[in-house]
Amino acid sequence: MGYEKPITELEKQRANELYRYMKHHGTVTKDEICRLFSLSNERTARDLIKLVAVKVPVISTSDAKGYRLAKTEQDLADVEHTAAELSSRMEELERRLAPLYKFRDKVKYGIG
Repeated sequence: MGYEKPITELEKQRANELYRYMKHHGTVTKDEICRLFSLSNERTARDLIKLVAVKVPVISTSDAKGYRLAKTEQDLADVEHTAAELSSRMEELERRLAPLYKFRDKVKYGIG
């Protein structure tokens, strides 16, 4: 639907390195990611996590600090918790989109 920024080779390399790091070190925080890759802002760290999370299951919940890979059956409850939080965010974004689309349609097409 919208513009998606292309992934650079450096981002791919860093995402692969982050995956390997998470695989061996467990939970990682945004601050730790910033230190590992000499990043100046957390947005870039979140972008790296996103690149990993679209390929492998990454657990991240509001009641726990950091990100970790889902590896075993014992991770199932945390995977379901993460999925529920993501679904809730998606529903909230859908609700926020509705008035924007309504305004757009009114202005562009005289609808509403």
